[in-house]
Amino acid sequence: MVGKETGKGDISFYTTSFQGRIITLLDPSLYPQKLQPLLYTLSMADYVVLEVSQLNQYVGELIVSLDLLQKDKGMIISSIALPLKGTVLEKYEKVETPEAAKEKILALAPETPEEGNTFALVDSAFAVKSVGNVALGVLKRGMIKKHDKFFVLPEKRDIEIRSIQVQDKDAAEAGPGTRFGIAFKGELPERGILVPHVNEFELKDIMNGQFAKSRFYRDEIRGKLHAYSNLQFVSAVVSEGELKTEKPIASRKGELILVCDPSNPKLRVVGVFTPTW
Repeated sequence: MVGKETGKGDISFYTTSFQGRIITLLDPSLYPQKLQPLLYTLSMADYVVLEVSQLNQYVGELIVSLDLLQKDKGMIISSIALPLKGTVLEKYEKVETPEAAKEKILALAPETPEEGNTFALVDSAFAVKSVGNVALGVLKRGMIKKHDKFFVLPEKRDIEIRSIQVQDKDAAEAGPGTRFGIAFKGELPERGILVPHVNEFELKDIMNGQFAKSRFYRDEIRGKLHAYSNLQFVSAVVSEGELKTEKPIASRKGELILVCDPSNPKLRVVGVFTPTW
């Protein structure tokens, strides 16, 4: 593994510094027991490293998830042939050893930041004695600064940043790609999306659009499923042209919403729903 462990839960975080750059690696620690840690990790990651020593149902589930979420930047560590034809994983670089993968990870060029409003994913929040409420997350786009005010979606909770830490050191601001910690004024949020008060996300519990079942999901779709998008995992019912969720979820134009069946013993990823706007 690259870097030292800087956080552990259903997702583990590892951080290292190389040639002035900070690199954070995420590992879905409780996958495959639970599907959600994998999906949370894929939402936060810019680049995927998939290590495969043998073929099993979970490798298949990983391939399906990566393909449906269009995670087309990555690397595969394996010496065996994998069923990747027709998936985005055909674009992945192939290496045979973790040592070779480590060299390539450290040499990766920084991602070009997305343009637009600030957008971050908050993966945990908790109270700290003498500090107050604290949240940890990954900044996907834009900047955060002390005294900035944001919403945390989907609850639309209002918070104000009191202080920022990067690599356990105080900072006046944080930019795209940064793993950050913030102390803030406001109620503790659930996992979710950090955005400015004026943003492109909409909260809906009924969405029109197009559902496409994965060609690898062979079972009939029955009863309640779950919808997943940006750390939101909500009970849902899907039809060919409509998605109904138990409570509103935040999504933006062009967002893919994953449809899952977490109780399915064979494949827990059903397909993808594309809302129309």
